[in-house]
Amino acid sequence: MTVATIATPTAERRSAIRRQPAVNTICRFDTAESGPQALALVWNISTTGISILVPEPKEPGTLLTGYLDTTEGEHLRPISLRVVHCKQLETGDYALGARFESPLTDDELKPFVAEG
Repeated sequence: MTVATIATPTAERRSAIRRQPAVNTICRFDTAESGPQALALVWNISTTGISILVPEPKEPGTLLTGYLDTTEGEHLRPISLRVVHCKQLETGDYALGARFESPLTDDELKPFVAEG
């Protein structure tokens, strides 16, 4: 007699729903050299974390500080992120996932997410 097993879905690690960012949403990170801020493209965002594309790898556990912004500069929100994972993409860039040190409220997140 053959017993069929049913695959159970893996547990969802995220505590908040990922949202698509508004078209012009970026991160501006402080640099150790106090030179120009490093820029990152926001891939997706939630109240508790963010996924961004960066040109340089960052080690898990690294603390990044800077601003969530729009390219028009209409909204500027200071942020601190703790890197959770970083993976190199075929393009040479890195996909970086991080948690906000202090979660954002829905109102704080609103200017940075796509409508609909």
